[in-house]
Amino acid sequence: MAAFLVIQAARFGDVVQTGRLLRGLAQQGQVHLAVDAGLARLARLIYPFATVHSLALHNCHEHDVLEKNIRVLADWRNSDFTAVYNCNFSGLTAALCRMFEPEIVVGYRPVTNGIWRSPWARMAMQLTRQRVLSSLNLVDFWAHFASGSLPPAAVNPVAAPGGEGIGVVLAGRESRRSLPVPVLAEVVRTAFAAMGGPRVRLLGSNAEKNVAHRLQRLLPAKMLDRVEDLSGKTDWPGLVDAVKGLDALITPDTGTMHLAAHLGVPVLAFFLSSAFAHETGPYGEGHLIWQAERHCVPCLESAPCPYNTACLEPFRSQELLRSLTLALTEGTKRVKLPDGLQLWRSHIDSLGAVLRLEAGTDMHAAKRTQVREFLASYCNVSSLEQMDDIFSKMKFTDDDGLGNTWLFDEWLCRDVDWMLPPDRYC
Repeated sequence: MAAFLVIQAARFGDVVQTGRLLRGLAQQGQVHLAVDAGLARLARLIYPFATVHSLALHNCHEHDVLEKNIRVLADWRNSDFTAVYNCNFSGLTAALCRMFEPEIVVGYRPVTNGIWRSPWARMAMQLTRQRVLSSLNLVDFWAHFASGSLPPAAVNPVAAPGGEGIGVVLAGRESRRSLPVPVLAEVVRTAFAAMGGPRVRLLGSNAEKNVAHRLQRLLPAKMLDRVEDLSGKTDWPGLVDAVKGLDALITPDTGTMHLAAHLGVPVLAFFLSSAFAHETGPYGEGHLIWQAERHCVPCLESAPCPYNTACLEPFRSQELLRSLTLALTEGTKRVKLPDGLQLWRSHIDSLGAVLRLEAGTDMHAAKRTQVREFLASYCNVSSLEQMDDIFSKMKFTDDDGLGNTWLFDEWLCRDVDWMLPPDRYC
């Protein structure tokens, strides 16, 4: 039987977003998944068909990684993997791939002058030069590392209320991805009223306990007996139990958001400029995303914001709250949003996850559609010659009507945008 190793060395959300690749490979043979030790228990919960390898990666220095992981590496040396899929453009994971014959490593592997990228990874990284035109969800990016990927509709269930109330993710990993507590309190209060007063579960780690306390002080007193504060109280199985069956999850771009989509829980996501729904939005049918829309979108939250987080301002508006009420009670047809805000609904097509605009304006719609058509063509060709032909012929025309064009192969990628910073993930 064929055996496949997938290396996913990044965060909680990334492990969940590798699901399409893993399930597609499971239809072809035995799947092995290598993750950081802190995520191994979660990986076993959501991928019971996979053999999970627990590696010491986060908060380690490169010089002691091999010593800490010697037992896992010894198991790999004795395994006959058909293919190894390295999902991370990372010096550390590339070094781990030195154990394998180069021809079986897909994604990223070490070479004399750096890190080699397979054609699909190289093409997708070139597109990051124009991220605002992105139309490829990260789930689908990783899925297409392998041939014969799982049909997109089979990845996650269609989102549907489960009767267990509202979940509220208190904050994301990066503060600039999260709504401030006063804004979040208004969103929670509005959703609570629109949904008829259901139970509310506050979700987060120990680091968010203070956020939970501040949030509850801002909620109406009549709500408090319906609120259960689970911040810092759930391990991985507990988090799965807390999310499973919710009617909706209010969240920024977080791992818990991706877990909810995996479980078929409807997501109400709020994306500031440093999160971009076309890349990392919830996967599947029926999720809603309020996305900040500015000339600087998407940005890197690790870089200082020169605009004093101006993307937050539309989220403070009454129009946002009215749009949330309408979306939960009547649908989105009558929704109107302030400048700088969009409302998207998630769908599935033949390529994967795709967003449809429900309210707001999208000046990049035409070009983003062209990008998606190109990607769909790219994924359906059978030879490198056909890929090169598509790549050389695909052009964009500027919206200004002046006929300016540029080729895809002029989009140069900056590798550092995709490298996993050693001080954050490894």
